[in-house]
Amino acid sequence: MLSVVFVYFLTKKKIETVVSRYLFSFGISCVLYYIAVFIVFVVFALLANNDIVVNAPHDYNQPIYLLIYSLIFTLQLVLAFSIFRIRRFKNGFPFIFKKYTVVAALVFAGMILILITWVNALAQSEGNLHAGYYFIVAGVLLAGGGIFILIRRLIKNYQKMRVRQNTESLYEKMYFEEKEKYDKLKEQYDALEKAKSAMLHNFTDRLKAMEEAVRQGNATHEDIRNLQDAWQSELDQFSAKRRLPSTKINSLDVLLDYYAKQFADNNISFNLMLDGSLRYMVDHVVEQSQLETLIVNHLNDARIAVNANDKTYRCVTAMLRLRENHYEFTVFDSGIPFEVDTLIRLGVGRVTTHAATGGSGIGFETTFEIMREHGASLIISEQEESNIDFSKSVTIRFDGKNQYIIETYRPNDFPACERYIIVPG
Repeated sequence: MLSVVFVYFLTKKKIETVVSRYLFSFGISCVLYYIAVFIVFVVFALLANNDIVVNAPHDYNQPIYLLIYSLIFTLQLVLAFSIFRIRRFKNGFPFIFKKYTVVAALVFAGMILILITWVNALAQSEGNLHAGYYFIVAGVLLAGGGIFILIRRLIKNYQKMRVRQNTESLYEKMYFEEKEKYDKLKEQYDALEKAKSAMLHNFTDRLKAMEEAVRQGNATHEDIRNLQDAWQSELDQFSAKRRLPSTKINSLDVLLDYYAKQFADNNISFNLMLDGSLRYMVDHVVEQSQLETLIVNHLNDARIAVNANDKTYRCVTAMLRLRENHYEFTVFDSGIPFEVDTLIRLGVGRVTTHAATGGSGIGFETTFEIMREHGASLIISEQEESNIDFSKSVTIRFDGKNQYIIETYRPNDFPACERYIIVPG
């Protein structure tokens, strides 16, 4: 134990590595000791007087015994140094740092301890093992400890292998599910593009004809209205064909379809983008009811913001996706921007930019409650309104960091504060 403690403080290595070093050293030293004993006693047996009485008592005070043990010690030391003269072991035993070295060291040391106890017993006239009983028990415990550690580690490795196989199977299943979903969406997209091209081609010719008729004074107000009604009818049919991608969760699909209708009634284009397994998200990341609350709150905010803007481009896009190993919910909109004061006070109470148009501020208050429960982060990104489609986005990312990040084109308008992080953009 003192040797282990000494080597541990000397090298600062892991205790497991130090124990492995000591046990190998102990085992090798025992082997070298008995090799040295055998060589020295063979030499002395050849030189000794043949008249020595067998089983006669030994007088260890005789100088000859001091000489014998000095020679054994010297030879053992020479043998130890000789090992490190071998090129393979010139720099020591690098295998000591391997994962299963402590197992081999325990078994090796235990077997050596049992072996030398047995040899010592045979060297006695009565061949009694009782004198070395405690050493045999110690050897059995060492070897048994090594076997126990080996079995335990093999079981853990087997469990890890099974978990890895199950994880790979899960990801493979998710991959094929997402691929199937992508193929369906691509098929729907291609069909919509084909229908849109046909509709545009049809009405392009009719509009040119109507333009020529108006120029010549042959078009009546009724003709123009009929063409307008026909265009609106085709547009409604095209919109009806456009279906949102499925989340594979019925209640979420119903909720998103409801908002798609709400946006259509407000003449707002609504898009939904999905990536990752939404079933996994609601089973392991955030409760479904909480996710639905986030969707309701922020799609309502986006609708109010777009209706408050006078831009021709009226669009909202929602994303539920897996990004950099973290699930997140994002809403882009082309509505009016946040006021600086609103962004500064988010998370400390009910604040809203749209008080005059029905905003209450309860949406973000609820969002921060959900974020605190899950350690999620809020990322608000805003852009200048000129020549862009979307003016801002709101992202709730379940990354465990519990941050509030503002990516803004006007960083100088925000005072320094520990509650949020300003990222110039």
